[in-house]
Amino acid sequence: MNIFEIFSFSFEALKERRVRAILTTLMVIMGAGLIVALNGTGNGFTNFINSQFSSLGANVLIISPRGGIDIDKALADEISRIDGVDDVLLFIQQTSSITLKGESQTSIVVGVDQSKLPLLFPTISFQSGTFVSETDNVGIVLGNELARSSSGEEPFASLGQTVKVIYQKYVNQQPVIIQRSFVVRGILNYVGSGIVPVDQMAFISTSAAKSFFDRENFDGLYVITEDPNLNKAVMERIRDIYGNNLIIISPQVISDMIHQVSSGVYLFIRIVAMVSLLVASVGIITTLQTSVMERIKEIGLLKALGFTNRLVLSIFLCEATIIGIMGGGIGVILGMTLSYGMSWILGRSLHIGAPSEAANVLTIQIIPVFDFWNIISTWILCVALSMISGFYPSWRASRLDPVEALRHE
Repeated sequence: MNIFEIFSFSFEALKERRVRAILTTLMVIMGAGLIVALNGTGNGFTNFINSQFSSLGANVLIISPRGGIDIDKALADEISRIDGVDDVLLFIQQTSSITLKGESQTSIVVGVDQSKLPLLFPTISFQSGTFVSETDNVGIVLGNELARSSSGEEPFASLGQTVKVIYQKYVNQQPVIIQRSFVVRGILNYVGSGIVPVDQMAFISTSAAKSFFDRENFDGLYVITEDPNLNKAVMERIRDIYGNNLIIISPQVISDMIHQVSSGVYLFIRIVAMVSLLVASVGIITTLQTSVMERIKEIGLLKALGFTNRLVLSIFLCEATIIGIMGGGIGVILGMTLSYGMSWILGRSLHIGAPSEAANVLTIQIIPVFDFWNIISTWILCVALSMISGFYPSWRASRLDPVEALRHE
């Protein structure tokens, strides 16, 4: 018998016991599907995190006061002299309402030296207009989502239009509404950052922010290091100097932490998937062992007809191989489909922001990414485990004495 005839003979034997064979194959399918789905979703999630953090420079530290210290120009100058610091940007921010023609959008209005914004957001660019200079007290730059109308039919604001910025503060425990008109000098292209939501923010000059928001000091500062690898050293040096008076946030550290946590979760689930394959291996052993017990007379007849031990071994081993080939192949396809399904569910269910304010919501869109060699290795693993699992029952079948087998009741 050639290899094709052996496989055909083995496949017919599986068809005769199709319920048991299908259930065993399902175990392989589930294990392979889980591995492929997790690989695709995990790679997609990693790319999503990298894209979110790439919009904010990896060499950026965000510093805000905890208490007992003022964020001012003197502090910025001191931090700028620390080894490894390339530049320092002071900022003022205030949650405000931006209104135009009766429509209102809630946004964080930030006063910052806009000429240095590309240091913070390397991918920042303009749809129209340009940055506001530090001497311009009436200019404003709108993020991409902020400039779009909530209805989506027409832009909320266009270049050159005048918008009104309104916020509320308390004077003698009484709420006071403050408002001022600004001219739109620029509209940004979509950035897509979820860490610092640039697309939902508006930017004015620091001089305008200090005057409009009535601030003597700043709300915080961005520290740009010379290299992302220096972030940790700069953070430790700032803590040595200022203790716990400053809150320091490193997006790179957050990114690394997310990667570590997600890697741990995916590793755990991959272990579960591997356990599923091991359970499938036990199922293959059980299926073939039962098949051997049921076909003892058939094996004796085959040997009486001249089938060698090696040929009998090959026939039963091919049954296990077919289970691995079919289970691994279907499992890979199921895993890819499952990965896209999981991504669709995550995209619909996970949002960052208030659901009632569509402009301030970041939808998590994870696009599965599949590694070709991972898919191939998963399929090979299924076939290899199936062959290994089926070896002992196949070997036992090949060692049966034909005379004793024919006498078996």
